[in-house]
Amino acid sequence: MLFIVAILLSVWFWRRNLKDSNLWMLATYAGVGLLFFADYSVSATMNEAIPRIVKDFLLLGMVGLVQSLAVAKRIPVWVAVLITLGLFTAAHLLQTEEPAFQVETISAESDLDPQGEFLVELKEGVDGKDFTALALRQGWKVSPAFTPADQEATLLDNYLVVDVSNTEVSAAADQLARASSVAYFEPNEIVRLEPLINGEADAQKRNPSLSINDPETDQQWAMDVLNMEGYYSLLARQTPVKKARIAILDTGVDGKHEDLQANYFSVDNKYDNDPMGHGTHCAGIAAGVTNNGIGIGSLAGSGRQPFVEVTSIKVLSAGGMGTQKSIIAGIIEAADEGADVISLSLGGPSNSSRQKAYSQAVKYAIDQGAIVVAAAGNSNRDAKDYAPANATDMITVAAVDQNLQRAVFSNTVNNLRQGIGAPGVGIYSTTPDNNYKVFSGTSMACPFVAGLLGVMRSVNPNLSAKEAYKVLRSTGKNVADSKMTGRIVQPEAALKAVIR
Repeated sequence: MLFIVAILLSVWFWRRNLKDSNLWMLATYAGVGLLFFADYSVSATMNEAIPRIVKDFLLLGMVGLVQSLAVAKRIPVWVAVLITLGLFTAAHLLQTEEPAFQVETISAESDLDPQGEFLVELKEGVDGKDFTALALRQGWKVSPAFTPADQEATLLDNYLVVDVSNTEVSAAADQLARASSVAYFEPNEIVRLEPLINGEADAQKRNPSLSINDPETDQQWAMDVLNMEGYYSLLARQTPVKKARIAILDTGVDGKHEDLQANYFSVDNKYDNDPMGHGTHCAGIAAGVTNNGIGIGSLAGSGRQPFVEVTSIKVLSAGGMGTQKSIIAGIIEAADEGADVISLSLGGPSNSSRQKAYSQAVKYAIDQGAIVVAAAGNSNRDAKDYAPANATDMITVAAVDQNLQRAVFSNTVNNLRQGIGAPGVGIYSTTPDNNYKVFSGTSMACPFVAGLLGVMRSVNPNLSAKEAYKVLRSTGKNVADSKMTGRIVQPEAALKAVIR
């Protein structure tokens, strides 16, 4: 593309005094626009795209200067041609695969999975023999990282997980950066759930007038402030086109819970328990059985004709710990299982300026038909520095309290493309063994959005991920803190917008 634009630019310079000069000018501008788009589209983030754009436009500027000198007869045409070819040759020879991050920015070894410190992407078409030889020389252990079902749709099948054994992490990173077969690499960071923030149920009680018969809705303050009665009334007049699937990627889900079982389906028995309780709490918010005379209500709609069903992909241990690899593998698995919505109430500081694998996993999931949602994080910081909240095309959810103000702990989402706000303080929901508890966190806000997106997909199965976010934003409520939280989801208005 760069070479084509350079040719168009050169032709424009040579014909700018002729009648067809405007045609070549427009063609050049169009080419520049396409070049900008190409540089952006192949990049995981805007930070990654900027160096490509600057490099290409500097080269075009030099080509333009050479052509102007030739047109003005300050240098011979053959010299201009040689200089132009020399510029492209030099650009090609100097072009190297950028390392995933600067070596000095690698987090401490204690933050990396000791069983596999790096995720390494081999170059497309490389058989891996050179890298295998390098690993053998260094005593590294190497195994495939991801096994997406649709390998033609992604480069994730080119990833390896590398255990550098006794090699210093910084030294291993330096060797990976120089390896000719490596396209990209990043640290396989350990992800820990932040401690659950408990609360007292009595402090959150409201008494909304609702048409559903779940007895503990008085402890669900969101029912009132989000006008859930309007949502339930509208939903009661709809017929699901499909039963949308919501995948909770977490510590597991107690699939036998009295207020989840009727809406739960299993993809693997090992995921259907939850020693910690975090995943079960999230599942209840998104898809607890509603209007069944038991427990709580959720976004899922009446039990008579459920619009969604929920499942679990366990990516975190009983202690709430996982890795970048386990989470990405979970996203891939959920997508391959046909999830309509993937909910990620997890994450941590993003220690690398480029965490490409998360973004590739989100893209893969979207290409398979899913919408991916993540919690913004509970550190009162900028979510752009938290992963997977900052992954490209992720819908990232900040938490608000009963007054629709940003929760004191919630990360902000104003520097992300797809930020949105939802209730996340004092949220009453399901926990294992038919129990219910109050927790707070952006972890609780995320499944509010996931549940709503599931119902939106149920009534409009062709709703794309980008269209879904546009609906959430355009129908969301502006509040005092909207700059930091994004607009607050409004279930009834969002549902109205997608009903066909």
